[in-house]
Amino acid sequence: MNLEGRPQYTDQEKYDFYRLAAKRFKAETKLYGYTAAIHIENKNDEIFWGKILRQALPNKKFRFITSSRSIGGNVTCGCTQCLHYKDFLDKRFWIAIDSDYRYLNQQTDVDAQHFILQTYTYSFENHFCFGENANQAEVECCGEIKFDFVAFLREYSRIVYPLLVWQLYLQGVSPEAFPQRVFHRLLTLPIGARATENNGASLLQILKERVRKLETHFRKQYPEADPTWYEARCQDLGVHRDNCYLYVRGHQLYDLLTCLGKRLRQERKQKEPEIKGGRSFENFLTSHLCFGQYDEIRRLVDDAVKLGSD
Repeated sequence: MNLEGRPQYTDQEKYDFYRLAAKRFKAETKLYGYTAAIHIENKNDEIFWGKILRQALPNKKFRFITSSRSIGGNVTCGCTQCLHYKDFLDKRFWIAIDSDYRYLNQQTDVDAQHFILQTYTYSFENHFCFGENANQAEVECCGEIKFDFVAFLREYSRIVYPLLVWQLYLQGVSPEAFPQRVFHRLLTLPIGARATENNGASLLQILKERVRKLETHFRKQYPEADPTWYEARCQDLGVHRDNCYLYVRGHQLYDLLTCLGKRLRQERKQKEPEIKGGRSFENFLTSHLCFGQYDEIRRLVDDAVKLGSD
């Protein structure tokens, strides 16, 4: 029985540990002829970053590191583990992470200049959820568009946008007033039997009512609040009422779209019983990205091109 608890490491010990680990990654990169090694958050991210790099740098070869040892000796993944290497990055060793709110908060030194790729959207899932991509997945999976994901996500964004601004505002005023976990629960919507009818009208109504209640609560709790500065800042960063679905937690959004796609596929099979098997909506959704069609992915590809240039 260990009564001593976890060992405590000094900042210098941590610095030296991750410096040496980064040195090994760089040596292996050179040995095996890679352009660079890239530490990503986990294995699930590899499909996304692979598509980005093939688009940006088709003639370059990269090694993905999906996890690495922590100073305590455990195999560890995630954004925090990636950022442990922040001081040791260069042309041969990068990290690639979800932005979360880093882009919206304009966090310094998380950029291509410091050998860091970020999604700009909340996470990589948001890119797969781009409206035109979801519509294309529906066509490939269901043969036609019965549910317009572009229109649905535009309305979804318009409903959610005020709360995104409130959260950014309250982060600096009273962080516990609107923690991200509350926002995430609010975005988790039930997929009922009529979810796909009228372009998701029932889902949007549930979301609208949740937002209305919470926004009313904030206005009562903070009568002197003025989130307009944050709204103006969002506009400057390219976040507006029609596209803020790219900046809310991608996991919730991805689950919502894949559930809707699965329901649409089931409805088609009920009408056309001869259809058996085939690829799922989710499989089609993650099979490609809409390169060049929106600012966030254009910025990301541009960053990758800068990092990979000789």
